[in-house]
Amino acid sequence: MKYLASLALALVPLTSMATDLTIPAGQAYLVGLDQQELILDTLRIGDDAHISFAPGVGGWRVHARQAYIGKNVVVDGRAQSGANGAVGISAPVCDEFVDGQAGESGEAGGDGVEIRFQLGLESLGSLQLLSAGGDGGQGGAGGDGADMKSKCGAEVAGEGGNGGDGGEGGRGGDITFLYQNLSKTESGDSMVSRISINADGGAGGEGGDAGSGGAGSGGAYVTQKTLVGNRKWVAGAQGGLAGSPGVTASAGKPGRILVDQLILAAPKATHSPSGDAKIKDLQLQLERLRKRVEALEAR
Repeated sequence: MKYLASLALALVPLTSMATDLTIPAGQAYLVGLDQQELILDTLRIGDDAHISFAPGVGGWRVHARQAYIGKNVVVDGRAQSGANGAVGISAPVCDEFVDGQAGESGEAGGDGVEIRFQLGLESLGSLQLLSAGGDGGQGGAGGDGADMKSKCGAEVAGEGGNGGDGGEGGRGGDITFLYQNLSKTESGDSMVSRISINADGGAGGEGGDAGSGGAGSGGAYVTQKTLVGNRKWVAGAQGGLAGSPGVTASAGKPGRILVDQLILAAPKATHSPSGDAKIKDLQLQLERLRKRVEALEAR
């Protein structure tokens, strides 16, 4: 896990929040397309809850003034692996010059879901944040070239098909966990030490095996009337060349990880501004600091 130095940040000053989200203990919760950004008064996640994402959800950003997270909570934004490429069809015996088909390339793995929390953290049991990229699919093997037997009467066997290339590994999703410690009994460092994160890139798919060249045949006599008798010598067929194996693809890049504490900056004003002025000032401070955080994440 990567920790950066503490930043002097303020939580988002939300004045119109009236929304809570409670995920009961042991529940499987699916984040839909309409929930990719949530602004909450209170977030409660019970023990052993498992949060996953509907197809098409690329990110989940949650801002909560108060957050209570139980034990063994899993936020699973891992991507699916790419499908393997189809195997090339082998050529039938005696089809002269018929080569095996090439195997198809594997599909690329998907990208992990971007996960971003900005929380006033009241309690945290243990939490897994998973956003690994999907593995690339394996390339399909090439088909074998046509074999030639002595009775085929052909001169050259078929060539093997090329193996398909592997699919690229998917990129790990960026994971950001920014918190303000609201607990009266535990330090922020103690709580976040129970967060485990995996944003690895997916493995590249292996290239498919090459198809074998068709087998040749030795020469042989066949029964056939000729001017000198009833047998004729038929030359054998030359063996076909093997195809080339597919190329193994590159692994996906890992996602960027940021876990850090939000420290509320003390006001410098000597007078007592109105509530609207305070909110406006906090919003300006937050915007400047948000840009600093995004600059750090982009490195």
